[in-house]
Amino acid sequence: MAKNIGGGRALRVCDLCGGVDDHPRHVLAGGDPDAFPRPTPEAVRLVLEAAPADEADRLLSDLLDTGTSDRHMDCCRAAGCPDGSCNTVTAGAEELRGADLLNHLMKEA
Repeated sequence: MAKNIGGGRALRVCDLCGGVDDHPRHVLAGGDPDAFPRPTPEAVRLVLEAAPADEADRLLSDLLDTGTSDRHMDCCRAAGCPDGSCNTVTAGAEELRGADLLNHLMKEA
């Protein structure tokens, strides 16, 4: 089960940068088990270094799941968000990352 941190948000992996945190994500479902590329060795290393010991197995499993892709909204936007929603959701806050972006989006909600 995902461990909740801070304000009750689950700790998750970004499939693009390997970040482990509770920051805003765009979750993409691919429809087949190999819809997205396998993570790079660098991303695997970053997750293993950043993951709390009691969350490492779950987070690594999430990273290795190529049927879905969990991406920080800013990472997804920079990579060319497939449906453009990251551009729309973060409009006016393009310079914000991480907790700053989360706080901005939570104020908007």
